Amino acid sequence: MKKLKFILYSVCAVIIIFSSWNLWKIKKSENDTNILYSSLAGQVDVNSEVSETVINDDDDDVNSGYKEPVINQWLIDMKEQNRDTVGWIEIPDTVINYPVMQTKEDNDFYLDHNFERSEDKHGTPFLDVNCRTDESDNLIIYGHHMKDGTMFQNLMLYKDTDFCEKNDDIKLYTPERNFNFRPVCVMVISSDETEDFPYYKYINFSDEKAFSDFFEKCRKYSIWISNDLPDYGEKLLTLSTCEYSKENGRLVVIAKNTD
Repeated sequence: MKKLKFILYSVCAVIIIFSSWNLWKIKKSENDTNILYSSLAGQVDVNSEVSETVINDDDDDVNSGYKEPVINQWLIDMKEQNRDTVGWIEIPDTVINYPVMQTKEDNDFYLDHNFERSEDKHGTPFLDVNCRTDESDNLIIYGHHMKDGTMFQNLMLYKDTDFCEKNDDIKLYTPERNFNFRPVCVMVISSDETEDFPYYKYINFSDEKAFSDFFEKCRKYSIWISNDLPDYGEKLLTLSTCEYSKENGRLVVIAKNTD
């Protein structure tokens, strides 16, 4: 009997130690993530304007060959730390204040890698591989819905109509331009429903009808939609994260450029 008790106590001790170790690893990961992105946020200087020109002839860069005036030198400096940096997204009154990454071919790389390119379950918000910040009609950015409240978890706030109407400013900074976007639609859509409406494929619109058809689909799956929808030709921003009220669901915030 004493031997059995000893074995049971030993097993319980091992379970407790293992659970404590896992909890410590989770907390450390969360802390490391907060430190990393807080440090990067400290480099943001949206009031700094530099009369300069960017010339990028790197064939491996998704935005290679561009030559544009620079207004955000701090993003160029950040790009020197990680060449995949294409912008910075900020939503006031939320924790969303992160770099936006983009890879040339592997669209999923930043699902589980941080800004330092180290493996991290938090990932980093990233621009769809087929988007170009200076050319695409619709810029699609993905980010995780993390239980610790980081990354794009705060997009859940847009499920509240009052928040949609009062928090009408989403900022996207690129080296060449500062964008201001206003939310116009919030959707909750399941993976099955994306077969009917693959919203992530609408990057460019061939004509006004295609643009109108897109918003008719948005209306079908929307939980909130503005009376002030964009006109054809206005640039869009789409933010996408996981949503758990539907199986393999996505919460999608669509905004229009107000510059």
